[in-house]
Amino acid sequence: MHSGSRKTAAAGLVLVGLLASGSVLAQAAPGAKPRSSVGLAVVAQKSPYAGYDTDVLPVPVINWEGERFHFRGGSLGYTLISTGQTEVSLLASPYFMRFKRNDSDDPQMRQLSNRSMSAMAGVAVRHTAPWGVLQGNVQAEVSGHGGGFAADAKYTYPIPTGRVVLVPGVGAQYASSDLNDYYFGVSAVEAQRSGLAAYSAGSGVAPYMDFSAVMPLGPRWTATASLRRTLLSSAVKDSPMTVGSHMDSALLALSYAF
Repeated sequence: MHSGSRKTAAAGLVLVGLLASGSVLAQAAPGAKPRSSVGLAVVAQKSPYAGYDTDVLPVPVINWEGERFHFRGGSLGYTLISTGQTEVSLLASPYFMRFKRNDSDDPQMRQLSNRSMSAMAGVAVRHTAPWGVLQGNVQAEVSGHGGGFAADAKYTYPIPTGRVVLVPGVGAQYASSDLNDYYFGVSAVEAQRSGLAAYSAGSGVAPYMDFSAVMPLGPRWTATASLRRTLLSSAVKDSPMTVGSHMDSALLALSYAF
């Protein structure tokens, strides 16, 4: 059984990872202000959970830039400081990880408790310079799913090549033990019920690499293609709920700026 809600969550994880910075991917000049845009993306991602399939589906893309507020890749921000090159914002966003037992084909996984998406809140920083773009955020879990926090740091270097801007990037995501244990831990009760080993997840760092190509199709239309590989942290890999050592995702998007 593969529900639309789980597919939406998987797609959302790709969008946050690859499109949250989409408004700055094509910024060849430091200090250029991101533009509001709407569009459609086709995303694909394999969940780390055992028994989950790869989903490929369309997802709307919305980026909105106001005087202070902005909405980028599913995250709502409020700009505290903007100096042209550096932006500091308050950030609220969903943590798009989710586990629904009925969406897994694994009979043991179907005996575990569901894990819902979480709400996160924190601060984000972005610095744009001739040598590239540095961005990062730290957010705490605020929806009552055990607490914890997550952080992300990323470096990208836009390379103009004629009409196309190539954007290689490297980064790392940190998740605290409380957050990892909520999504990948197996309690003693669940272990007895499912036959899986009990597991308490610790904190972990997941490095990733991605590559995007941004191509303007006129003054307002832009096509974007992105690939990302994330290496799962040991805390996630060691969980009996997961399979594999990495997670791949891909995105194709067409957007209209206004």
